[in-house]
Amino acid sequence: MAELPRHIRCVTLNTAKNDRIYAARLGLCIAQLRALNPDVVLLQESFRTRDGEVDTARTLALSLGLNFVYAPARTKPRRWLGHEVESQSGHAILVRGRIQDAEWLSLPSDEVGGERVALLACADLASGASLMAASIHLSHIRGDETRRRDQLNTVLNHPWWKRPGLLRLLGGDANTTLEAPALSWLVDHPSLAVRSVRSADSLSTTFPNPRELGRAGRTIDHLFTVTAPDEPIPRVEASGIALDQPTDGVWPSDHAAVWADLVAPVEVTP
Repeated sequence: MAELPRHIRCVTLNTAKNDRIYAARLGLCIAQLRALNPDVVLLQESFRTRDGEVDTARTLALSLGLNFVYAPARTKPRRWLGHEVESQSGHAILVRGRIQDAEWLSLPSDEVGGERVALLACADLASGASLMAASIHLSHIRGDETRRRDQLNTVLNHPWWKRPGLLRLLGGDANTTLEAPALSWLVDHPSLAVRSVRSADSLSTTFPNPRELGRAGRTIDHLFTVTAPDEPIPRVEASGIALDQPTDGVWPSDHAAVWADLVAPVEVTP
C-alpha cells in the first residue's frame, strides 16, 4: 500500500547578524516564523557571542519548538551593547524532528571575501520524512561567479547527497541571482537534478530590506530540491517570500525569507 504524502514546510533566512535593532528584529523573526510553522529552517548570519549568552539559532529553535545544529563562521569582534565582543556569524539548521548527523564544510575563499562555510545535516522529521539539508552563504564579492561555483561544487561533492531515501534541500544566501553563471551551473548540474522551489515568474526580490535609494532589489536567497536523475522530484505545492514587511518601522532582517511547501516522494510497497 502507498504511504500517506509527507508535507514539509521549509524556510531559509539570512538573519543579518546583530545589525540594527537586534532584540526587536529577533522578536519579529520569532513571531513571523512561528506563524509559518516550519518543519525545516536554514539560517545564515546567525549571531552568537563567544560566551554563548546571545545565540540567534538557539533562541529561535527554543521559541519554535525545534531542534538545531550550529556551525561557527566569520568570528571577529562586533559591536554589542556599546562595546566590542568576540562573536560569530554562522549557520544553523532547525528541524521539527531529530537530527542524526551534522557536518560543516570549509568553502573556497580568500581574505577579501572572508571565511565561508556550509552546514549539512541529516534528520528524521516528525512528519516521517528523512531529510538531508545544506545551508549555504556564498561569496558576496560582486562578479565572483567562478568562486561561487567552486563553493557550490564543494558542497555538492559531499557524499551525503548520494544517500538514498532522503528529501534533499539546498538553500541560503547565494549572493547572486538564478540567472547568473554560478546558479545556472547549479541547476544544470551534471549528476544531480537541482530545482528551484520558485517559478521564474514568482521570483520577488529578497534583498535589501528596506530598499535603499539607488540600489535595486535582487533575488539572492534561494531554496532548491536536489535529487538523483532517476529519482522522483519532490512536488512544490506552494512557495513565496515572508518576513518581508516592517512592523512599526522595524524589519525582521535585511533579507526576506524564502519558504516552500513540499510533498516528499514516498516509496510504494506491495
